[in-house]
Amino acid sequence: MVVFLFVLKSVLTSTGDRSQMFYSCLQDCLAQNCSGSSHDSQSFLVLRALHWTCSDECKYFCMWPTVNWFVEAEIGVQQFYGKWPFIRFWGIQEPAAALFSILNLVGHVVMIRRFRKEVRPSAPFYVMTHYFCLICCHAWLWSTIFHIRDVRFTEIMDYLGAFSMVLFSVYHFLVRMLAFQPRSPQYSLFFGMAIGFYFVYHSYTTFFVKMDYGYNMLINIAFGAVNILGWSIWCLKFYKRRPYVKQCAAFVALVAFTTLFEVLDFPPLFWVLDAHALWHLSTAPLAILWYKFLIEDCHYMEGQKLNLEKLA
Repeated sequence: MVVFLFVLKSVLTSTGDRSQMFYSCLQDCLAQNCSGSSHDSQSFLVLRALHWTCSDECKYFCMWPTVNWFVEAEIGVQQFYGKWPFIRFWGIQEPAAALFSILNLVGHVVMIRRFRKEVRPSAPFYVMTHYFCLICCHAWLWSTIFHIRDVRFTEIMDYLGAFSMVLFSVYHFLVRMLAFQPRSPQYSLFFGMAIGFYFVYHSYTTFFVKMDYGYNMLINIAFGAVNILGWSIWCLKFYKRRPYVKQCAAFVALVAFTTLFEVLDFPPLFWVLDAHALWHLSTAPLAILWYKFLIEDCHYMEGQKLNLEKLA
């Protein structure tokens, strides 16, 4: 948490787009290509048909000579509008991050199919696991769309999708901790309503009041820390009695470790692969580990349920 607090920064402007060379190039490009006259270049018209505005194309066009100037002047690659320069591929703004987001989505789809084969519908947390998969697939879908095309709406949906995964993981932990306890259904309903109302409130303020990057980062870190700490304590409590819990512990540790890619910010390799894309790549195989734990945990809870029914 402390590390993330120190790396928070504004993403409204960056050194690249504030440079005089970029500004001069952008003004010339806008005047020549975005005047609305019949003299717009054919390449610009084609890209505008792919939902890239003329202004967007000018920014992309002027970014590369500015990058070359920074490199030749030994200043180093700079960010533009809060992002590193990426080469587009088929109109995709961040090809590697988009591809790796799809890999994460596919991982959840593949593993929920395996979950259905190995876990009976009557098992505890069977339905909740399907809710978890749905929320994760929705989040990774918007992550893919956002990395394909970064606009305000896709950016907000990406942030909210990621936040929904974090919140549901916290809810999952709370409900799992209270499983088979007296009045656990009432507590589950209370936690579900509280977290759900907070998510709706946060979504409303993000869309209609203000997209606060710093606040959004802080609440993601806070809930993420609660989630990691909670599952870690739960794993320490049960891993000796239940060997399969080690899969949960490994997953939690790897999630915490891979998040460090968000701190290791560096210019993209080959103008495609940056730290954020590597983070998405590193999280893709973690879904396999988590669903394996969920499968074994459902089997264990099913056994507990049968024992309680016998005692009753």
